[in-house]
Amino acid sequence: MEQVKKGVQTALDVSHVSAQLKAKGFCSIESDFFKQADFFREDDWKEFAQSFNNQPVDKYMKDNGTYRLRRFATIEYSTSDRSMNFFLDRPYYQPTDINYLNGGVVRHFDPMEAETTDNRFLRGLLQWAFNVVEQLEGSSNWEVSLHPIRILARTNEQGEPAPEGVHRDGVTYIFMMVVARDNVLGGESTIYDNERNPLKSVTLQPLDLIFADDNKVMHGVSAILPDGVDGYRDVFVAAFTKKT
Repeated sequence: MEQVKKGVQTALDVSHVSAQLKAKGFCSIESDFFKQADFFREDDWKEFAQSFNNQPVDKYMKDNGTYRLRRFATIEYSTSDRSMNFFLDRPYYQPTDINYLNGGVVRHFDPMEAETTDNRFLRGLLQWAFNVVEQLEGSSNWEVSLHPIRILARTNEQGEPAPEGVHRDGVTYIFMMVVARDNVLGGESTIYDNERNPLKSVTLQPLDLIFADDNKVMHGVSAILPDGVDGYRDVFVAAFTKKT
């Protein structure tokens, strides 16, 4: 367990985001929003983005795909003291009714690296997100799973950012931020209502983010193809589960 120090300022408006989550079940945010953050520094962002270059292959893909690379970590957070406690050795599990493709198996991913969990941009982004959910849920405790994922798009194998299709993750809230798109076509994110009617589609660019209420909406991402040469799409996913 690694405790992240307090003191990261997050002077970004959360009222608009929380209002959108409450009214529509999701909020789509473009990169300029985060570039105004007092936790945003170009060097910190580049360091975070470069951490995706060192991801091992996901060995749990039941479609036999080798296109997904990832790491994993868990956070416990309490609004009472605003401290983030990182756990780098916990497994990840989803039931099959949530993830029909890869669920039902306890998955042990390689942990996020210490220099990444200590990254100023990452910590600021997470504190901003905790401020959003606190405005919605009040004083509470949270468990958050962190998923830095690279999807490869190769001439011999297309990449599937969401191989399980339209889905929810069985959590309270979730956000998905694109970190990089390199030589890829496709990768359109779509938000759906609970009857699977599409509500919004967008091709997220680096630093763009979708924040969603996992009980109110579902989500999916179309396949990515190489744009002439092999490419990749990096995404950072944080899934928030309210404990009390």
